[in-house]
Amino acid sequence: MERDEGHTSGDDASIETVGCDDARILVSVVADDEATRHERRTLDAHLDGCADCSSFAAALTGAERRLRMRPAEPVPDLVLAVTSRVRPAVLGRGGWMRPALAWVAIVLFAQNIVPLVLGRTDGAETHLARHLGAFGVAMAIGFAYVAWRPHRSFGMLPFAGALVLTMFASAGFDLIDGDRSPLAESAHLAELAGLALLWMIAGSPGWNGWGDIRDRVGDRLHPVR
Repeated sequence: MERDEGHTSGDDASIETVGCDDARILVSVVADDEATRHERRTLDAHLDGCADCSSFAAALTGAERRLRMRPAEPVPDLVLAVTSRVRPAVLGRGGWMRPALAWVAIVLFAQNIVPLVLGRTDGAETHLARHLGAFGVAMAIGFAYVAWRPHRSFGMLPFAGALVLTMFASAGFDLIDGDRSPLAESAHLAELAGLALLWMIAGSPGWNGWGDIRDRVGDRLHPVR
């Protein structure tokens, strides 16, 4: 790089004199927004006295602008495809489902906070009682969260459904073995009510309402239409 050092008055930075080849490199550096203040001043000093490099800089700036401002490529409209998979929350007439689920959450929390903290429930050992209490309190928190954010109901449904159904299976085995009475196991009805509310708020997946039943009955009565 051929340089002939000179100085500007009133500033602490020296401005170097560069040739056209180096100036065009600086034009590219400035276009990429990677130039230092000193490099910009050096380039400006060269462009002030070089018409060819000034034309080159203008052409490069124009080409860069055209590339950045080119029309966006067409993309398929995915709005319907995405929204068709979304399950909006169903809150019931007057929005009664959210308060009902919140009440179930309070009942479950009251039932399970003592076993969780004190480790006492129906004669079970402390370790087991606390585990049972932890599951119950977690379920209560989950139901309370859905009551607060009902659009999360569909995502929580598989976990809550699996937990409640396995609890009822365990209760059924206890009843068969005679270890528990039906009255004692009735405490799990709150969990079943919470699961039912959660399922309805999630849009009752797998259920199309009474119209689905009518269609099935009609298909059986009139197999050929």
